[in-house]
Amino acid sequence: MTSNNNIQRYELPQPPAPKNRWWLVGLGAVSVIFTLLLALFFYNSISKNLIENRTFFLNKQVEFAAHEAQRSFKHFNEDLLFFVENQELINREELSENSKKIDSLRVEKLLSTYIQLIDTLSIGIGDVGQVYTLDKNNKLVANPLDSNWMSGYADSSSLLLQSNAGNVKVSVKLNLKKYFEDLLKKYYLGPNTDKLVYGKEGFYNINNNGPIFFKDKLVQDEIVNEIEGGVEGDYWSQITEESEEDAKEYLLVQYPFKLVNLDENFAFVFVQEKPSIDADIFENYFHLFATLLVLLAIIIAFIFKYFKITKENSNFLEKKSKNLNQLLKQQTILLQQSKGFIYYQDREDKIYKVSENVREVLGYNPEELVGRSVKDFIITQSDEFLESRQGLIEKKEGVFNFEFTSETKNGNSIRVKIFEKLIYNKDSTYEGSVGIFTDINAKYRADQELIKSENRLRSVLNCLPDIIFIYNNQGVYLDYYVQQEELLVVPPTQSLGKKISEVLVGEAGEKAMRAFNKVILTGKMQTEELDLLLDIGRRYFEVRFFKLDEDRIISVARDITGQRLWERGLSEAKEAAELANREKSSFLANMSHEIRTPLNGLLGITGLLFKTELSEEQNELLSIISDSGESLLNIVNDILDYSKIEAGKMELDPVAMNLTAELVKIIKVFSGMAQQNSLVINLKIEKNIPKIIILDKDKLAQIFFNIIGNAVKFSKVGGQIDISISGELIFTKNLILTCTVKDNGVGIAKEKIPQLVKPFTQASESSNGEYKGTGLGLAIANKLIELMGGVLHIESEIDKGSTFTFALISQGSEEKVNDPKESFLNSENQAIEILAEAHPLDILLVEDNDINLKFMLMLLSQMGYTPEVALNGVEAINAVEKKRFDLIFMDNQMPRMNGMDATKVIRGMANGRKTMIVGLSASVFKEDIELAMNIGMNAYLTKPVKIHQIVEKIKNCIIWKENGFK
Repeated sequence: MTSNNNIQRYELPQPPAPKNRWWLVGLGAVSVIFTLLLALFFYNSISKNLIENRTFFLNKQVEFAAHEAQRSFKHFNEDLLFFVENQELINREELSENSKKIDSLRVEKLLSTYIQLIDTLSIGIGDVGQVYTLDKNNKLVANPLDSNWMSGYADSSSLLLQSNAGNVKVSVKLNLKKYFEDLLKKYYLGPNTDKLVYGKEGFYNINNNGPIFFKDKLVQDEIVNEIEGGVEGDYWSQITEESEEDAKEYLLVQYPFKLVNLDENFAFVFVQEKPSIDADIFENYFHLFATLLVLLAIIIAFIFKYFKITKENSNFLEKKSKNLNQLLKQQTILLQQSKGFIYYQDREDKIYKVSENVREVLGYNPEELVGRSVKDFIITQSDEFLESRQGLIEKKEGVFNFEFTSETKNGNSIRVKIFEKLIYNKDSTYEGSVGIFTDINAKYRADQELIKSENRLRSVLNCLPDIIFIYNNQGVYLDYYVQQEELLVVPPTQSLGKKISEVLVGEAGEKAMRAFNKVILTGKMQTEELDLLLDIGRRYFEVRFFKLDEDRIISVARDITGQRLWERGLSEAKEAAELANREKSSFLANMSHEIRTPLNGLLGITGLLFKTELSEEQNELLSIISDSGESLLNIVNDILDYSKIEAGKMELDPVAMNLTAELVKIIKVFSGMAQQNSLVINLKIEKNIPKIIILDKDKLAQIFFNIIGNAVKFSKVGGQIDISISGELIFTKNLILTCTVKDNGVGIAKEKIPQLVKPFTQASESSNGEYKGTGLGLAIANKLIELMGGVLHIESEIDKGSTFTFALISQGSEEKVNDPKESFLNSENQAIEILAEAHPLDILLVEDNDINLKFMLMLLSQMGYTPEVALNGVEAINAVEKKRFDLIFMDNQMPRMNGMDATKVIRGMANGRKTMIVGLSASVFKEDIELAMNIGMNAYLTKPVKIHQIVEKIKNCIIWKENGFK
């Protein structure tokens, strides 16, 4: 290396031109021969591989086809056996031949199912037989057979079966050719392939049902022997369908098999012409060979190109030797761009040569540095520089680098870095050094700014309320940022150098280490909640562990003690609310019992009075009493229903129902009110809605009762109410019902519409009592619609009417809706006053309320029954011990022993096992009803009980008794 003015020049000798180039031509000839041999090798390899792959493919296909033929024929044989045994079962109790029955429907189903396999099916029961076939229109045709019919069908193409008892025999003539033909059509093997079947008649082609001839009889015998021996295989042979002159070479693959109950051996044979396989090889090989030829042409072109390039390279090298000095100059320019210069020192560390770049770095001329030392340019750290450098020289180290602050010629301070190559002679004596002196002032300033930025970040972290720790990958504490040391188990300074498990012990330490290890394993953030007992008391922390970089893990902990205390208070408030809800349910249950019990007597006696002769004034007064009782009952029902919905205890009970019939029943309930106000109620149900749907019938009725009831209540005299039902089928059976109830009544102000679905709210708040009600009807309807998957939408305008629209999710059904008691209940013509005369029953009435007791006794006496009476559960048990009753009406809430406990005891007694027990209770909660049914009650009536409900249970008991209590 020299200075800019003393650069040593080098002259590169020009390479001599090659004397003999014919070796390149020889190389080209060898390449051609090698390419041809390689092409032949590739052809043989590809041909062998393609034939092996094709053979494997055909083997798998023929195996699948044979297994499918066996499986399908096995299913046919099982269906036929089932038919034979079923036919034997049908005719087991028949005594004469003339009364034997053949299930023609099952025969037709067999023939239709296996139409490709069955030619004719003959059935014999004793000596009588029938032969069945299908005509061109697939209609069943039956002809009688004589007593010797079996002999006519006992050939190798027939399948003979008989029942275990031997009374039923079946003979099936099989059309195996058609069966195999249809089965093999599903397998596509590609062009120039055929599918053969081997049977008792030899080989035949399913495509034209023609025989196959083998040119080589030895190969044919080998194939037949292996098929008969049950051995699969593949072969090469010349075969033809006409004459031996037309024979072509084929690849044959066969798979033998047997069919259930047939002694004959079968095999499927898949064949493909060898030229068609080779054609694929030639097509693939042509592209490969063409590619090799192109590569060969390229190689030859490169060989001849080499002659030209060689000469050009000679000229190029000559030109480059002239430019070598210019390259050395560029090296100097590179040092200038890196703001550095090169210096040479002797054994006394005196500079004896410096590159020109020193001017750009320190501002000196090269001559001004000769005789000086690098340490002269160090402002500080000179002692450290000398000590460090001397130590490396004593150790015979090869390189030395040092960073320090230097001073330029004009007095400016810059940050520099030196890199020296220390030179030693053969005796390892220090001879001097070559060094690079580099200006790194810009990088140094950037580093200083980065340090300042880190310090600012550290200041921010120190201000955060969170507790921050940094660890290495072994869980050892490296650093921390903590504001409140009282929130730590130990002071942070004592944690440094220790592992997490050494600082946090017990369950908290295990959880922290588990989260830490998962971060190491997955690289994802982990969150844990730690419970620590500190000097200031118990504290809860939420700790997040995540990776800071590849070598460090950081944890951020936050004190969540206040949050936990708030959650605990919230939990206590929730428990208090649940307790209040339970107390409310208990209050509602008691209220239901206390109100419904007297209502039962009131409405029951009222119903009985209606059956007596009354004057017009008495009838009117009695109607007022009845309407008032029903109104009070509706209010109680609304309150209890809304309480159930609010508590989340309302459940759906979907059943199959006739939608049209149910809606007609509901409309009939309002017919009296409609006639009184000259209202017209129209019902329109779209034709695409199934007649039978699956939905909760009771909930649907309750929705329509509330909405239609509102429409009737608020409609004007002479108005009209339109009820329309439309639907949309989704995924075959799922049905979305869209229901609309529209009236032209008084209407509702738009701002009051949202209030309609709130409980205990009415659109009209007038005190004149024109529109009565609890304000729960629409609230209950809205909740039920939401429970059934819909939303209630209300549109209304003052004096123009209202439209209520909602959608319900249901299902269409083909199930028939039948009432098993319908025939008895509808055909019973006698009056209830003489019911006991036609159907006597022993009845026990268990009731402690005087009014309800009198009502039940009066009602039963009108039917002609004289029941025995028990005032509590103990008396009921004593009565059952003495006598067996057909029917017991059991009240639930009674002194001494209630109805539930009494029912349990009675069901364990000999006289009470087959007695029908009907519960009577004022409780309407589902859990009470389910409990009553589970302990042994047959039915459950809620008070107030209607007369027709009592009559219906008595009729149910009559049916049960007449059926032997089954």
